Amino acid sequence: MPPGEPVGSNPEKDVDMMNTTKQPPKYEPQFSKTDWFVEPLITFDADTTPLETVYPAVAYWTQMALDLKEEGYPIAEGIDNYKRFDQKTQQKARMLDDFLDQFITKKLYSDEKEFQILRILIAQGTPYLDFREKMSKVDFSLKCTTIWENDAVAYRCNTCAFTPCMSLCEACFLANGHIGHDYTRFFSREGGACDCGNQDVIRETGNCPDHGDESKRPRYDMTDVCLAEYIVTKLLVRLFLDYRGWARRHQRAEERFHQESNDPPIRRSLFDVGDFTEKDAGRAKKLIEFLQECSNYGGPMRQIVSEVLQNKGLYKALTEKTGEHYDESGRVELNLDWRTTHMFKDDRASVLPGKRHNFSLLGSIEATECFSLLDELIFWIDRQLFPQNLVNFGLSLLSEPGYRDAFALRFFSWYPICGKVISELCTSQSDHSRNEDRVSPACSRAVHVTVQMLSSAHLCKELNEKCQLVRTIFDVTRFLICERLVDSDISLKPGNTFKERKRFLDMTTADGRPNWMVMTMANNAAISYHGYWFVMGDIQNVLTHTPLAVDAVFDEACFGGSYMRMMCQMQGMNPMWRIISGDAQPHDQGEEVQRAYTLEFETLAVTLFNIVSAIQQDQNMEAARRFFYHIKKHLVEWFHVLLPVPDEKKRDEIWGEVLRAQAYAISFHIPLHRHISTALTHFTELPGFYDYIQENFLNDEPLLRILLIHPLRIQVARSEIHCNMWVRNGANARMSALIYSQWNVSSAFQTPDIDLIRFCAAHVDKDWFMRALTTSFNLTESVKVERGKYVELDPEARELFGGVNGQSEEVPENKKYVYRRYRQLIQDHAVLIDRTILGYTENMTEDEQQLRQEVFDIMIHEGFSTEMTIDYQIEKPTVQQNQDPRIPIVGEFIRRHLVAAGVPEDQMVDDVEPEYDPSIFDDDDVERTVVIREPDWIDPMFWGMFKVWPLLCPSKRGATSEEHYRSEMVNCMAMGNVPYSRLRASISEKGSRGSELIDKHFERILKEIGDFNTPTECSTHLQQGSYRLKTSIWDSEVCPVFFMMRSSSMKQAREVFAKMQEREKKNAVDKGLPGIEERFWVPFRLISFDPERRHRGIPRIYNLLLSERFLIHCVAVLASEHDTFVKFHDGTMQLAVYLLTLGVKYVQEFRGDQEIRSHMISIFHTPFKLVKERELDFHVTISSFMIRLLTMECKRNDQLIPVFRNVLNGEYDREKVSGGKMIYLARFMSILCTVSPATRELIQEKLEKEERRLNVIQKESPQKIPMDPVKKAAKEAAKRRMEAIMQNSAKKSAQTMKNLMKTEGMSADEVSSVDPSQQNRRMYECPICGEGETPNTVENPFGILAKLTTNFVCEEQIDASFDPIEDLLEYDAFEDDDHNSAQKETRRHYSNKRRLAFQETTPCQELAKVRAPIVGTDPKTCGHTAHIECFNAYRASLYDGRDNHPDTLRQVHCPMCRHPANMIVPISLDKPYLPIRTPPTPMSYSDVYDVMNRLLKKARGPVYEEDEKNVKYDANYSTRKGGGLYELNDGRKYSADSTERHSALEKTTTSTYLVSLAVAMVERASLMRKMGAPERRKHYRSGITEHIMTASVATSKDIDFDVTHSAMINLFAKVTERALTPSRTQSVSPLPAPSSPSPVPGLTPDELAALAVKSPPAAQVVEKIECRLKVPLYVLEPKSTMVRMLSILIDNQSVTKDVQKEMAHNMIRATIGWVSSYTLFCLVLRLGDAKIRILTLGGLRIEGLSDHLQQEAEVIAKSLTYNIEYFNHLTERLASPDEEVR
Repeated sequence: MPPGEPVGSNPEKDVDMMNTTKQPPKYEPQFSKTDWFVEPLITFDADTTPLETVYPAVAYWTQMALDLKEEGYPIAEGIDNYKRFDQKTQQKARMLDDFLDQFITKKLYSDEKEFQILRILIAQGTPYLDFREKMSKVDFSLKCTTIWENDAVAYRCNTCAFTPCMSLCEACFLANGHIGHDYTRFFSREGGACDCGNQDVIRETGNCPDHGDESKRPRYDMTDVCLAEYIVTKLLVRLFLDYRGWARRHQRAEERFHQESNDPPIRRSLFDVGDFTEKDAGRAKKLIEFLQECSNYGGPMRQIVSEVLQNKGLYKALTEKTGEHYDESGRVELNLDWRTTHMFKDDRASVLPGKRHNFSLLGSIEATECFSLLDELIFWIDRQLFPQNLVNFGLSLLSEPGYRDAFALRFFSWYPICGKVISELCTSQSDHSRNEDRVSPACSRAVHVTVQMLSSAHLCKELNEKCQLVRTIFDVTRFLICERLVDSDISLKPGNTFKERKRFLDMTTADGRPNWMVMTMANNAAISYHGYWFVMGDIQNVLTHTPLAVDAVFDEACFGGSYMRMMCQMQGMNPMWRIISGDAQPHDQGEEVQRAYTLEFETLAVTLFNIVSAIQQDQNMEAARRFFYHIKKHLVEWFHVLLPVPDEKKRDEIWGEVLRAQAYAISFHIPLHRHISTALTHFTELPGFYDYIQENFLNDEPLLRILLIHPLRIQVARSEIHCNMWVRNGANARMSALIYSQWNVSSAFQTPDIDLIRFCAAHVDKDWFMRALTTSFNLTESVKVERGKYVELDPEARELFGGVNGQSEEVPENKKYVYRRYRQLIQDHAVLIDRTILGYTENMTEDEQQLRQEVFDIMIHEGFSTEMTIDYQIEKPTVQQNQDPRIPIVGEFIRRHLVAAGVPEDQMVDDVEPEYDPSIFDDDDVERTVVIREPDWIDPMFWGMFKVWPLLCPSKRGATSEEHYRSEMVNCMAMGNVPYSRLRASISEKGSRGSELIDKHFERILKEIGDFNTPTECSTHLQQGSYRLKTSIWDSEVCPVFFMMRSSSMKQAREVFAKMQEREKKNAVDKGLPGIEERFWVPFRLISFDPERRHRGIPRIYNLLLSERFLIHCVAVLASEHDTFVKFHDGTMQLAVYLLTLGVKYVQEFRGDQEIRSHMISIFHTPFKLVKERELDFHVTISSFMIRLLTMECKRNDQLIPVFRNVLNGEYDREKVSGGKMIYLARFMSILCTVSPATRELIQEKLEKEERRLNVIQKESPQKIPMDPVKKAAKEAAKRRMEAIMQNSAKKSAQTMKNLMKTEGMSADEVSSVDPSQQNRRMYECPICGEGETPNTVENPFGILAKLTTNFVCEEQIDASFDPIEDLLEYDAFEDDDHNSAQKETRRHYSNKRRLAFQETTPCQELAKVRAPIVGTDPKTCGHTAHIECFNAYRASLYDGRDNHPDTLRQVHCPMCRHPANMIVPISLDKPYLPIRTPPTPMSYSDVYDVMNRLLKKARGPVYEEDEKNVKYDANYSTRKGGGLYELNDGRKYSADSTERHSALEKTTTSTYLVSLAVAMVERASLMRKMGAPERRKHYRSGITEHIMTASVATSKDIDFDVTHSAMINLFAKVTERALTPSRTQSVSPLPAPSSPSPVPGLTPDELAALAVKSPPAAQVVEKIECRLKVPLYVLEPKSTMVRMLSILIDNQSVTKDVQKEMAHNMIRATIGWVSSYTLFCLVLRLGDAKIRILTLGGLRIEGLSDHLQQEAEVIAKSLTYNIEYFNHLTERLASPDEEVR
């Protein structure tokens, strides 16, 4: 019977069999618990038992173990291992076994005592600490055994490492020093182990002295651990016995879980496997920790643990016994025998992947058989989801001889078990996603295991030979991610091209081929929870070993089988169908898109680059062939499924005529295409590879044609998404286009797609490619091309534009002569054709007239010219004649009810509105062949098509990696200043070691191209330092074409292009060039067409630039510049000119056959008919058309003569020119003139004609006439306007300087030294309109999004001097108790009383407007901004114009973060900077008053000099409907809180309300922070405070400024009352008072007036005084008053930040002094008459006051008693019960 095999599969049957037999007598051990060698250990207590009493007993058992070891007695007896030994030896062995069983029980899980005894036994009579020291002295390992868990500190030395994953522990790193090396200190995310001494990953120089091949193993005596060997074995058996039965425990726990659930079975939750496994594995925590302790002893102890685990004979003896070997003595052994074998078999069955997935090494239960304790340890590591302590124990022995290889072989042989358990965990997690994440930690622990072994190339090679390592990992990956497969939606059948729904597709295949199955992101738990990433880490670690990666390609079952199956199931996955009508998808969905991209990138893209890099490094031509063969084979198979053909003979015809993919579906995932593209671009330089693909690939033009269809479809889809054709698809479409073009993954997606299009386009027929391009971009709906007969069929054209298979069409024999004559006439007499088209026929000779007529007669009669018809009008949808147009809308059910009700069907409507188009509904299988439904979509389609062209024409052959990195960095920085991390992430890494290659060059390149910008100080948020592109690099290396490829949208590209245009314009001004054109174009550079720089695989790609269909589409755009139906962007127009220029530049640099070059030139003079509906209908040539455009632009700018001269002189024939449309047209003509004598002659003739015209004008007039009168008058008017502007500017500057010198006392030199630049100008982004890095201007102001709520938490506070209520539930019990009445007195009650007192003592009605109200308004912001106008329009669009009441309830979500927002608050504007003179620091109180007084004057005046801006500024802060503060102010009236609604009725100024709101917000934030309440996001509570404060200044009235001024006078200025009132000489009316103050005993009228509020003066005051209103401090509220002053300080733009900070400190210090003095005054009044008098004499000490405050209280008392009459009056008032001193 094989070891481990149970007797029967039914455990109950075994129990019944035992019950039917005669029960043996109870077994008794051969020792008694009272024996001297037993009792001391059994009764041992570490706290009380002397060790001297224990050591003799330990020595007894140690000697027994030594005797058994000397005789060779096995540790486990097994069936017959013991029979050859005598009876005495057997008894001795069983006695030792029984003795150890007394301590190794389940008590180990709960009782520490057992471990203490085991430590004593292991030490064998040596004191425990001495034993540990002894072991450590003889500890030795070639490799360090240090293991760490996640987030531990580790080191990595790049100088000493062979692999990027090498890591060192701190001890080994410091012991070596690594002085002068390139090392890093990092936090290990997944945990790890020290690699010191591992020769596979680290150089010998990197080892510490204790590890490595040079270290010597010390000699030690194994008898020191003789007894430990028995103990370790039993501990392991004990551990595995407790783990066995996992499947049974899991089943029972799951059944209990479902029984306790009340949900129906359909809705019942899944059982949480992760939670169960964690608890099940955690039971043995102490036991595993003790085993780890034994291993950590080192030396002999670690050796015996390793030997016990690897001993196969021992495991056989422990597991081989069955029920037949039951000992009649009744002795029970601690073994892994038949009693648990059946349970262990069920446990092993639970990890089998299932029948659907076939793993070669794990196909049956027999494959999980264990042959050593190490095998079972590995099994439980897998089954228990990699418990960290068990993983650490297993890995701590890797340094022992043979252990690592045995561990790795078994672990990777059972690698599919890892996939199975992780898959189960992901499925369980999908139903418990809101609970703790268990998938990521489990995967991290799995990587912790594998990374220790996969870093060794030698070990990986052995594993690959023994257990098919690479193939196994690929199989496990596919097992995890291919949980669910669905039929592919991708098809190339003509009948499926315009299907709008998946269910209408015809997906039948031919030859019995099955449908193509692809994985789906939906309901795929492993993908959703990223459960496959640990496998990705393993495969990348494996493939970093070059020999292994190359061998994998040669393994048919590995690369050709497992890997290709996985890739094929991703080909065409996650398709999207464009939603044409109906409900749109939610905008916040996009998770599946991100998962799909992440999946392809991690599983295929990184793997691809690792394999390709290995093949290149090994220069293995055969591996490259194998790689290419497998990819091509499966691509052909895919195309056979997408477009079935009846036989191979028909294949070329059917496949060769495919022009487009599906119009309404797209998949961004075509890994087969990207693999073959990477092979074509990376293997071409391998010797013999290009010859191989020429023979086996490039001769198959139909395959090349169909191969580029889907990469091209992705480029089309990007353009469709950017022009909002996919807007109903929400985030799915936008995220797909965005991720596809991201810089950091471009090498995995975009780059190989473009490369493949380029490679195929270079080898296919050029006219077919242009037809495919225009059809794919849906341009054939607007531009229809009817080719002339035999176009491009002459030999030269075949050479230029033919494909690899040539052209089948031939010129008929009877037409060859005419056609040759026609082509010859064009080449020989091109100038006559262009003159005829341009109308220059007056000077033609008779022969020239005849030749010209002959050309046009042949062309028209024979139909040799191509006709292009442009019609941008969109066709309206049609309705079938036999169908009611209401049927698709109301459905069949409603139609029947209409008929039953007698409603007649409407007559057929010829002109149906688009929303009633039946084809947009899902009820009918219809085809909508017209894809472009809006005129606004036409320009993006042309832009998208033109954008592809520059990408297809590379500037040079095979740029080096360093040049590529530099280009990526330069163009990333062209978008704006970028931080270091973002710049580093912009470079796409290729493969696992891509970062190493980048890091070699990154820092050096960065220093060469960028300058560092130090972050500016900001009080509200942190700012990063950033890098700015150097000016010289901007002008020389920024490539618009490269950026066009990397831009995520057309808008982003054009934003950068606008920046480039502004730079070009500025450079032109700096160089002193005349500003001829207002609008500059993007500086597109011409590329070099030198044959030496061409890539070998694309020698004919540039011929596309001369194909007729391409050239006339460029003309179509240029001819539509002024079209009224479609508006073309300047960028599209420029691309057309640029591409035409590239074509003529290619002709200029062509060095081939002269006949072919002559034909190239003739292309620009070949006539074609241009028809534009209702506008144009004539023949043109490229040359004549461009001459006409250039002439028009030159005349518009009055520059015809100088520009034409420069064209003839070759002035514009440069790589880069600066200017607008005219200059770029001139560059085209300048190059064309160098290759075409006919064009040069026409330009010369036009120039001479214009010069003659000017000469005639000059001769007719005696005076010199520089230009015609109209232009002269216009120029003179423009000059006068410019002079007036300059005069006004100079006048304004002089006035500003005069004002500064007058008001600030500044000298002229001081004024000149002032920096006039705007201070701290902040930029914002509007996510609604897309404007980024935009300043906040009064013309288009920004606001911060916020949600308005109510919160009175601060007003509900009670007096801190009272004891708080311990239990709110008991509050009602003593609520009416007078002693507890103070608990009900909240701050709200106090505020109400103070306000009532204010009303009674302050009769001034105007002052009541600045009384701080109770404010519970609580605006909370996410921090994102938007234009106020954009936000209001966005919200109005969501509410369909409905005017909900109130407006503040119209809640929307922030477009950036989905935070709710029902209002928008204006952001502080950057006001004009006008500095003032400030005193030196430190500033006194009087200095603060002087500066604040000037700031207050500025705040009272207008903000801007222009009245129009001031009107807009006031509207921005208006509380009326439509104003910026309307919702903030009006929202209080409709608050759910009654207190807030009543408070809103108080008549206060807007500024006072905003000040009170700022106070409440600061108090509330401080209280929440003190309570420890977390913020949902940074600055969630306080991010809006600054803008509220500046708004309070903007809304301040005179009364608000007066209150602020009065407070500043009282706090800072030492002035008398006389200084506050007008002099007697001033003609000022007396101040009105509501009532004369009543006389107070002891006070003079002047003293009484000083305590009263002074009302504002009457309107008839002649001279304005500084203080209209005088308010004593006791009337004001300190917090709001301080906020008023700080708001004035913050809002200004006249002092520096440092001065603001110092003044704010003084204000806060003065306010604190005010509050403390007022509080002391109230405290002194409460003392009473007698105590005040004592305090005056210094005889009373007030408890709790500091010396300083005590002195201040005494001063207050002396002041009160100074006027004894008033003091007596005051004390009488205080003593009266009916009076309350206010």
